[in-house]
Amino acid sequence: MHYAILLISHSQQITDGIKEMIEDMNTVDHVVIHSLGGTESGDLGSDPTKILEAIDASSTETEFFVFADIGSAVLNAELAFDMLDEERQIHYHLVDAPLVEGAFAAAITASISEDIDQIITEAKRSTKEGWN
Repeated sequence: MHYAILLISHSQQITDGIKEMIEDMNTVDHVVIHSLGGTESGDLGSDPTKILEAIDASSTETEFFVFADIGSAVLNAELAFDMLDEERQIHYHLVDAPLVEGAFAAAITASISEDIDQIITEAKRSTKEGWN
């Protein structure tokens, strides 16, 4: 099974940094990280067409786990879902978890598990650890 982690933010620098961190710690071939921050022109903002392009370039067997940070990045992730055909929507998972911790937990879990529910659960639980 193939997995893709889609990182969506207003800033390409933010998603590039998260992508680099995850790839440094997770080197399996079946989990791909996509940095989709910023606009096509490199400005601050988010763009649903970047999301769709990443999906179109992927295998039809890929499961997509989508992480966004704030405001219109979340809205554009939802808009991209609406623009997909039903067959692709089934494999597009909007994950309500923090961009950094959630995406990291999902990528690590996907490297050792094929259970989609477990991958999403671990991403959501990523905020349960930390300072008390």
